[in-house]
Amino acid sequence: GINAEYGDYKTHVPELVNDPFWSVFWPGGQALSRFILDDVSIVKKRSAIDLGCGCGATGIAAARSGASTVLCNDIDECAIEAVKLNFQLNNLNCPLLSTENLLNSNDQHFHENSVIFLGDMFYDEIIAQKIVSWCLRNICYGNDIFIGDPGRWGLDFIRDYILQVAEYGIDDEDCDEYKTVAVYQFQGSSRK
Repeated sequence: GINAEYGDYKTHVPELVNDPFWSVFWPGGQALSRFILDDVSIVKKRSAIDLGCGCGATGIAAARSGASTVLCNDIDECAIEAVKLNFQLNNLNCPLLSTENLLNSNDQHFHENSVIFLGDMFYDEIIAQKIVSWCLRNICYGNDIFIGDPGRWGLDFIRDYILQVAEYGIDDEDCDEYKTVAVYQFQGSSRK
């Protein structure tokens, strides 16, 4: 089988082996971007964090919608270079940038009243577990956390912590396996 190492875990997902993560405008990122552009009040005058930002599209949507600051974070340095170029192509000032693995940081939290976006990060159960722990630490500071995902199996691990707030159709031949993509808001406690 196909096996790629990424940080401290491995994946057998073929599309994650051949192309770098940041080179694809994944459906969860598309949904988060649309969600922000449809309701700019989500980010207006707030700090926005695009965690696992890839190409930076969600950060671009936040910047265009009036976020006071935007932090684009990805552990891949090439993704950060792509973010810089994409912000420049969109005539936007370069956002704050970070390649730190924020999910592995036990004490990392953001300023109160930030809005945090995670797109397409639930492709693996190990990372899903890290995300839940990280989100639980960050939500207690009054931060809103939104997740964009077409329904990957790793999302099943957090179903009790999320509430669907939007859904969009997918019209992308590169993503035949999914017909819709949803935006979820992370809740502070399990809804069980």
